Amino acid sequence: MRRIWAAVAAVWALLAIVAVLAWSHPPVQAPSNGATVVVIKGKQGHAVVLPGNVATHTTTHTSAPPAGG
Repeated sequence: MRRIWAAVAAVWALLAIVAVLAWSHPPVQAPSNGATVVVIKGKQGHAVVLPGNVATHTTTHTSAPPAGG
């Protein structure tokens, strides 16, 4: 029975340590100076770098097949 209580106490101690570390760490905030960068991979594998304030549109749908084919 001692082993069970030791295991329970160890789990609670581990959870307490993780909780203290999580609450003591300040939250990470995104920079508000517009330094965000968007990287888009092109068809030939080239990377295109755009500033984060540029509106982009992406889709996962392919184009319709050509008519008359």
